[in-house]
Formats: sequence, C-alpha cells, structure tokens
Amino acid sequence: MAPGYRIRIHGIFESAHYLYDYHGPGKNEALHGHTFEAELFVESEGLNNGISVDFLTVRERFDRLMEEMDHKCLNTIPPFIEKNPTSENIAHHIFDTVRGELPPGASIAEVRVWEGPKHYASYLPG
Repeated sequence: MAPGYRIRIHGIFESAHYLYDYHGPGKNEALHGHTFEAELFVESEGLNNGISVDFLTVRERFDRLMEEMDHKCLNTIPPFIEKNPTSENIAHHIFDTVRGELPPGASIAEVRVWEGPKHYASYLPG
C-alpha cells in the first residue's frame, strides 16, 4: 500500500436480533440484544488543505445508518429480513451503505462491528 492517511469513525447502536437457522452452542437463535459498536476506517493517499477525509462528511451518513439500526429488531429492516443479522453481515451492510458517499480518493479499509467488549467481526474489502 502507498503511504497515506486513515481516519476512524465510531458509533453505537442498541438493537435486538435473532439468527436464522443457528444451531450452535449458544442461545443466539432466540431474540436477544446487544449494545453494538461500529468502527469505520477510511483511507486516503493524499491531503487536501491538510485533510485526508473530512470527518463530518463521512460521519453524517454513518450516523444516519446508526440511527436506522438503533432500538430496532434488525431482522425487520433490510437487508436483514432475508440475511442473517450477524456482526459480519452488519459490517458488510455498513460498507455497502457508506462507500458510495465517500469523497473522491477515499476508500473504506475496514469496518468492525463489536457485539460486546471482547469480540468483533470485520469486513475488509478486497
């Protein structure tokens, strides 16, 4: 990767979800809730007036997305009506939603979704 810059945007949303066809060792198939935390890492190779990517520009769409998922059962909102609302799929959804609204020259390096303080899932575009 060429030298560049990376910013991080952080958000929190409280949501419930259940997993379709999950038969693992936990209780995750049943309805349960989390205080989700999401991190969006945006990269840029250069600076424009000393700024790689304007935090406020990226934060605006990211915050709207956090609000859309806050205090909802994720299984009732697209794309999770048909897709399992796992941390991995939530991270991919954040990527899909925000990437089209980035300024020219910026790209998403990683999206992390935390279900608690000890574990997260990442989406790394390739």
